[in-house]
Amino acid sequence: MGADSRLLNDIHVLKMDEVLRKRAQSLAQAQEEEATDDARSLLLFRLGEEWYAFPVEGVREIYNDCSITRIPRVPEYILGVVNVRGEIMSVTDLGAMIRVPSRTQHTDVEELPSAIIIANEHCVTAVVVDEIGDIAEIPGGDVEPALSTLDKMQAEFVAGSVYIGGRLIGVVNLEKVLEPIGEDV
Repeated sequence: MGADSRLLNDIHVLKMDEVLRKRAQSLAQAQEEEATDDARSLLLFRLGEEWYAFPVEGVREIYNDCSITRIPRVPEYILGVVNVRGEIMSVTDLGAMIRVPSRTQHTDVEELPSAIIIANEHCVTAVVVDEIGDIAEIPGGDVEPALSTLDKMQAEFVAGSVYIGGRLIGVVNLEKVLEPIGEDV
């Protein structure tokens, strides 16, 4: 009976090991899914010497070779309108809007090399920037509140900040950028 007892004990140990292995796999998978759910995708871009990002869920597309039609009596940061496959949308100079010195002055330009088209349920606009960068995947917990050194005008447009590749990136508040002109939404 000693051999039978040892055999039963070995079977019990093997079953316990299998149960523990399955639990560990289940917990690891749950943590992996939780980390994935918390991740954010950001489209990086540059204004002057500073880097910013739009959350990817607000980016509709990158549009190349914009031909702008000027319109009178609009704020200085609205460069005009553009026709994107039959849809007329405003063209916004984000640097002028948030008062960040831009490398490229867009005042006399009728054509721009590319723009980032952003949208929400209220508005759509083509945003011109100095350079379009990569898409970065970051854990959601890495986004910190916006720096307190921003002036009041800039602070409204920057929802937070994050370090990516040793560089401080301002995460743009899409809702504020897309707020219709002259309306309190």
